[in-house]
Amino acid sequence: MAAEVVAGAFLTVSLEVLSGRIRSIMEFVRRNKVDAGLLNKLEIMLLSVKGVLNDAEKKQVSDSNVRQWLQKLNDAIHDAEDLVDEINTEALRCEIEGGQSQSSRTGTWLFQQVRNFISSRLNVKDVEQRINDILNTLKYIVDQKQHLGLSEGVEPITSSCATTLVKESDIYGRDDDKQAILDFLLSDDGHRLSVLPIVGMAGIGKTILAQLVYNEIGNKVMQKPFDIIAWITVSVESNVSTLTEAIYKEVTKSSESTIKETFKLQQKLGDFLKGKKFLLVLDDVWNVDYKRWCELRSPFESTAHGSKIIVTTRSADVASDLGTVPSRDLQILSEEDGWQLVKKRAFNDVEQDVSPDLEVIGRQIVRKCKGLPLAIKSLSCLLHSKQEIKYWENVLNNDIWDLPKCEDILPALWLSYYYLPSHLKRCFAYCSIFPKDYKIEKKVLILLWMAQDLLQPHKTKIPEEVGEEYINDLVSRSFFQYWSMNKNVIIMHDLMNDLALFVSGCCFRLEDKYSDVSIRNARHVSSFKFRTDDEKKIKDLCEHKLLRTLLKLKMYNVEHLQSMQFLRVLSVNLITPIQMKLLNSICNLKLLRYLDLSYSGLEEIPDKIGTLYNLQTLLLRSCHRLTSLPDSIGNLKHLRYLDLTCSSIEKLPDTICQLHELHTLILFGCRELTQLSINNATDVINLRCLDISATGVREMPRQMSKLENLQMLPKFVVGKDSGSNIKELGKLNDLHGYLSIEGLENVVSVEDAREANLIDKVHITGLTLAWSGEIGGSVEAREVLDGLRPHLDPEELHIHNYGGTTFSHWVGSPSFSCMTRVRLIDCKNCFMLPPLGQLPSLEFLEITGLDKVVRIGDEFYSDGSVITKPFKSLKFLYFSKMEEWKEWASVEAEDGGVFTNLKELHLEDCPKLKEASCLPDYLPSLETLDIAGHHLVASLSNCRYPSLSLLTIERCRKMKTFPGGTLPSTIQKIIIRECPELVSLSEEGWPSNLKSLQIRDCRHMMQWNLGMLTSLTSLYIGSIFEEEMDAFPKEEGQLPTTLTSLSLDGLQKLKSLNGSALAHLTSLQYLFIGKCGQIQCLPQQGLPTTLTSLHLFSLPKVKSLNRDTFRHLTSLQKLTVVYCEQLQCLPQERLPESLLELEICQCPLLKPRCERGIGEDWPYICHITRIVLDWNYI
Repeated sequence: MAAEVVAGAFLTVSLEVLSGRIRSIMEFVRRNKVDAGLLNKLEIMLLSVKGVLNDAEKKQVSDSNVRQWLQKLNDAIHDAEDLVDEINTEALRCEIEGGQSQSSRTGTWLFQQVRNFISSRLNVKDVEQRINDILNTLKYIVDQKQHLGLSEGVEPITSSCATTLVKESDIYGRDDDKQAILDFLLSDDGHRLSVLPIVGMAGIGKTILAQLVYNEIGNKVMQKPFDIIAWITVSVESNVSTLTEAIYKEVTKSSESTIKETFKLQQKLGDFLKGKKFLLVLDDVWNVDYKRWCELRSPFESTAHGSKIIVTTRSADVASDLGTVPSRDLQILSEEDGWQLVKKRAFNDVEQDVSPDLEVIGRQIVRKCKGLPLAIKSLSCLLHSKQEIKYWENVLNNDIWDLPKCEDILPALWLSYYYLPSHLKRCFAYCSIFPKDYKIEKKVLILLWMAQDLLQPHKTKIPEEVGEEYINDLVSRSFFQYWSMNKNVIIMHDLMNDLALFVSGCCFRLEDKYSDVSIRNARHVSSFKFRTDDEKKIKDLCEHKLLRTLLKLKMYNVEHLQSMQFLRVLSVNLITPIQMKLLNSICNLKLLRYLDLSYSGLEEIPDKIGTLYNLQTLLLRSCHRLTSLPDSIGNLKHLRYLDLTCSSIEKLPDTICQLHELHTLILFGCRELTQLSINNATDVINLRCLDISATGVREMPRQMSKLENLQMLPKFVVGKDSGSNIKELGKLNDLHGYLSIEGLENVVSVEDAREANLIDKVHITGLTLAWSGEIGGSVEAREVLDGLRPHLDPEELHIHNYGGTTFSHWVGSPSFSCMTRVRLIDCKNCFMLPPLGQLPSLEFLEITGLDKVVRIGDEFYSDGSVITKPFKSLKFLYFSKMEEWKEWASVEAEDGGVFTNLKELHLEDCPKLKEASCLPDYLPSLETLDIAGHHLVASLSNCRYPSLSLLTIERCRKMKTFPGGTLPSTIQKIIIRECPELVSLSEEGWPSNLKSLQIRDCRHMMQWNLGMLTSLTSLYIGSIFEEEMDAFPKEEGQLPTTLTSLSLDGLQKLKSLNGSALAHLTSLQYLFIGKCGQIQCLPQQGLPTTLTSLHLFSLPKVKSLNRDTFRHLTSLQKLTVVYCEQLQCLPQERLPESLLELEICQCPLLKPRCERGIGEDWPYICHITRIVLDWNYI
């Protein structure tokens, strides 16, 4: 088992930390009559084995006796640590409880009391006996080292690696693969949904390649945009239910789903995706076979044509089951590509000549990596900035290459681990507690490392900073990777996860297979994916009294915790009926340093929590019933991190001011909280992060300026007392990240705004300036804004509710060269926009609610100075609620014009913007145009938008006909919704390349004269209620024969389908008929024979399906019938032989007739591969 290998690095650094802890308690021990000589002897004995650990760690892989020796040493060191920590905890208790009485007692009395506490709670004989037992064990272990041939003085060989090496786009030998995948994504193969598998062995670079393409599609390649893109990492344990939920959350951007039934969630997902062009990446697929894939892909049937899925997998079988196009099989890197990758990483991205001797050795190392990019990248870090031939030869000729293969660990990765510095080895090994594909929050990982004493003390840096450096170092060496979606989250490649589990020796995951040995040796246990119905594992776990870490376990029994007295880390989900008993049990775990009770139904925290004197981290995220904390929390003198995100806390206890070591206080989303209970900021002088975003807090503590270590302050509320005066920000020049300053109407003087000194806060990346209440045409508001000029490097600027008539000169200054996002919201007195066109990096601009702006002219583009390309980087432009805006004047610009890179333009509720020339006449890169609340379509006739592909028209309440002018021929998709007066569609003016048309939520059933749209492949008509229509289409030729997808959804007064007209749609493959309450039957001989997918949804008057309808559907592959309550039977003959999938749900009369083997209609469907009845597969 991988867990049988012992990380010698744990021991090396543990010995150093333990030695320091022994010295720190020596005075306390002497004062309480414990034989200090025994502790001295223990320290000497421990250090005597330190010299051979490097040799032992290397030899243990091939020598089981050395491995057993290391395990015994590991156990002895843990026993010593537990003893020393118990003594230290008693010293802390005496200090805290004695200090509580000091105000009313003399110092002599206090000293006597402390001694009384010690004699009653610290058993001297027991302590001395435990030390002697550890000494005897260590003596035996020390004696054995010579018999094992372990040598002292074997120095660890370490390497350094610059974090600047981390560039995931630095891939070699994949240009053809990348281009082929891009071609696939941008192609129009005529199918609704196409699936491309990327296949290759572990470490070959499948995920990196997919990420590269995914990012390029999302950020750069926009000629054929996808409406929705999503990335899902598929774990081994994933099933249809968990994957559906994950996809739903990702595409809807929701944190959770209240729908538990998989089929209903799939329905909701299908509704969300309906008519949208969709790109999905399923990364690292293991166990999705054809049957599961058929179940999973059901919601994707409603997507627009051209939707694509990329699947990365190691399995050719998975690729065969899922793929609709030939797989992209990734081959190992050639020696030349591998050598180029080594050069790139080993020489710090510098193109330089390499000596012939180094190149010979380097190419030999590449061969040993067997063409795997992950192995090459990891080993390249060992060679970083090393020019000595001898060093390269040592890597090439290391004995580890020749060690017997074990646990499928690549020798190259094992060698990379061997060369890691000891402090990084043990931090990496601890991460084996996380399951594969787990997304690890950086700050949480650092807190866990701190709780286990895995971070080396530093004279000038706090532990959190040390942990950040460790993570950056491990990322640079490819042991970790930053998650592409969030750089505050890291992940481990599966092979690195295997390596971590192999070297840890004391980390165990409950969901893994295990032996009695592995559970007995485990000190750190997690249960991220463990099902608590395995009673044996729970019993084995509870009998193990030496655990240090227990992560993510659901607790059902109080007894589970009572024996775990040495826990340092505990993360549990408390089950409500027994939560108070469990909490009281937790409060007996005196060595606890990290406690996570997040997402529990807690209503209160017991006072006893104040006895957890070692506690450093307390997480109570999303405890929605928790309204208060006990006063005893003030006893947690070592508490550094308190997170109450989205709890219902109404008031913090006054004792919060006693937490002098508190570094982080997160109150984000505590909407019931209105005050901080921190009267004076000097009481929490060590705070580095204070987050009161999305709370009701309206006053800051006094003397905020004293918090000179503060780095994160997402929200500052300006008040009128001394603490909330804006000038308190003046000395806080180490602030990082985002800063929102609210309540600017309370600024007392303009000079106070200047004293806030934003111009010197060089680490601020985003700034919000917000006024509240009634807006006046105040000169003061302008002067305040003048005084709040930030430094030149922020990336975002938001200004809300500003009351001035013009903006400060600094707003829009080209010196703000890093600014990418600007939002001007509800600045209702401003009559002129600032010169934002001068911002060279601006990509996103939103202007909303500027009621006084009548004309946008030259002032928007520059301040009068020469700007060659105004808005040269802008990609997204959004105008909304501009009540008086009438004119958008063009401007002459040198070197290529204005808005040359604009991709999306949104115009919403600008009612007076009506002139034919109100839109820019030339937008060369515009791909998406959204017009809402006013009719500007006619203006497009005069515009040149050569890249425009998507046009959305919504809430144009006076628009009666469409298009009403000639539209750009490049448009491929048009969406029209909520236009109640639209009564006709013109036969002229349509784009010649239009492929998709959606018309929904309009009042009238118009004449559908669309036969001339010879490129149209997808038509969606939905939610038209008011007018009756006998048949659709009314006559032949109204719909183009090129249609491959037709959806009729919510046409409540449509009586029937015109079969003879539909029969002429000779390309139609997908037909959806839903919520058409008057339709009673399908046409007998009208549906096109080309149909492959037919969906009938909520047709309450349909009682039967005519056999003639289906007899001709010889290409039909999928039939879905849902919520057809009156449907009594299927066609009384065998359904088409081509049919592969049949889903029947919420059809109470039909369901019993389709039961396997016994239903009356079973003979007609028994040949179908996949049948679903009410969301169950039969």
